[in-house]
Amino acid sequence: MDISPAAGKILGMLMAYAVSSLGLLLAYYNYRKRIVGAEQVFTPKARKVIVGVTVTAVIGMILGAAALQGDGGWNGLIDNWVGIVIPVAIFSVSFGLTWLLYRHFAGKG
Repeated sequence: MDISPAAGKILGMLMAYAVSSLGLLLAYYNYRKRIVGAEQVFTPKARKVIVGVTVTAVIGMILGAAALQGDGGWNGLIDNWVGIVIPVAIFSVSFGLTWLLYRHFAGKG
C-alpha cells in the first residue's frame, strides 16, 4: 500500500484531533456532572448533532478514500483494507480507554 508522507501526516493529525475531541468531551461531561450538578448533560438535540457529525465524518472519510483510489475505486479501497482497519482500531482503543477512564472517575464502574 503506497501512501504519500503528506497523506500519512494528515491522517495522523486527524486521528490525534479525534482523540483530543473525545478528551474534551469527557472533560465537559465531567464539568457538567460534578461542578454544575446537571442531571442531563446533553440535550436530545445535542446528542443528535454529535451522532450526526460522527457518522458524517466516518462516511465522508470512507467515500473520500474510495474516490482517491485512482483506477480501482471501491476495489482499490478493498485492496487497501489495512489502511482502514488500523486507524479504526487505534481510534477504537483510544475511545475505549477514554470511556473506561470516565466510568472509573465518575464512580460508575
